[in-house]
Amino acid sequence: MVIPTRNDSAYLHRCLRALSRQTRQPDEIIVVDNGSTDDIAAVLSEFPDVVCFREDIPGVAFAVRSGYDAAQHPAILRCDADSIPAAGWVERMVTALERHSSRGGRTQVVAVTGIARFGPRFAALGRISGALYSYTYRLVGGFALGHVALWGSNMAMTSAWWHSARDRVHLSPDIHDDYDLSFQLGPDQKVLLDHRNVMLVSWRAAASTPRIVRQLRMAGMTMRTNWAEQKPWERMRSRWTVPRG
Repeated sequence: MVIPTRNDSAYLHRCLRALSRQTRQPDEIIVVDNGSTDDIAAVLSEFPDVVCFREDIPGVAFAVRSGYDAAQHPAILRCDADSIPAAGWVERMVTALERHSSRGGRTQVVAVTGIARFGPRFAALGRISGALYSYTYRLVGGFALGHVALWGSNMAMTSAWWHSARDRVHLSPDIHDDYDLSFQLGPDQKVLLDHRNVMLVSWRAAASTPRIVRQLRMAGMTMRTNWAEQKPWERMRSRWTVPRG
């Protein structure tokens, strides 16, 4: 699994502790340090099995590409440093990806993603806000894509799909890496949305106005960049004309 991080050592420590308590331990944990200047080394010293790479080019897209390329197993899981995976998260993700990707049919599941819950404070509000955030993103993003959008804080994909798509992703700090990766899905490929797979994440994505504005700008840039290569109506037509099975 891959975790990009930059100056998030306290969050990263919490995330790695949660991963150490999983019902199914990850085959590997790759932390990609995207130029941190905090005490990340001290945090990583507590988790000797974690592999850390440094990616000095700023931007999550560069960081996650380094991590995905380094992954050595058929399933690549991804969360962010401020994620707090539930104890069964790894097992649930791997099982879902293995079960659905192995099925026959004309449309192949190549990735699985879930939804958000903000917290850990204000649990009830966090559940409601997380659901609104997740489904608004899926509604708007899915309309632009013609299918489910990946959410980087809670996703898994097959290594085979990553390596088939990696050269098409756009590397820029002004683009959402997960949303951009979603655009690389082929007409006969599918992202599975698991509504019961809820990832606890920090409130910062929903509580910071400058962050929200930046996220919206990045979403717009991601759409414009991909639509310049394939018009939205062409994308929709290519997906709708594939027989489902």
